[in-house]
Amino acid sequence: MGHGEINLETIMDQILAENAGQSIEEYRAEKTLRNRISEIAKGYIGKQSSEWPQIHFNWDVSAEGRRYSLDGASQKKFEKHYPEGFLLGQVVLAEFDRKLCHYSRRDEGEIWEVGFQDKLAFLIVYLSENRKISPPLVKPLETGEVIFNGGHHRYAIAKEIGEKELPIYVQPKYKSEIEAILNIEWKNA
Repeated sequence: MGHGEINLETIMDQILAENAGQSIEEYRAEKTLRNRISEIAKGYIGKQSSEWPQIHFNWDVSAEGRRYSLDGASQKKFEKHYPEGFLLGQVVLAEFDRKLCHYSRRDEGEIWEVGFQDKLAFLIVYLSENRKISPPLVKPLETGEVIFNGGHHRYAIAKEIGEKELPIYVQPKYKSEIEAILNIEWKNA
């Protein structure tokens, strides 16, 4: 690599770290982790769940972790757009699945057919390493269904491996609408 390429990479890392609200060291550590997991994940694309490593959901329901339900929003952006945060609820996955709009739902045999294969494979490896993951964020639709604002792949894996329950986040303004659609056990409402 030439001198200019190193400087360009350093500049880009600094910009991306700042946008993510991280120090350059935190950003680079996360980048190294993402690159390592991405390389391993390539080997799982298209594989049946019986060929996946063992997966355990280590749900991160901390206030700091909520922003990750939006697939990577910075803390600053999260606080600006969601000053009230999210409500945390627990649903029975099979019942929840029946209330998902078709756009969000994954039916039998669709694990690799819908969504981004590289993101799904990444998440398989990420979860197999027992890393923390935030619950999906859902919102109600006028049709009496719900849709994901973030968390399609988390849900797809949970459903595929037979999880019985699923924690979900909901914006406070949608609490009563969600209660009319889902049988939900609130954890912090």
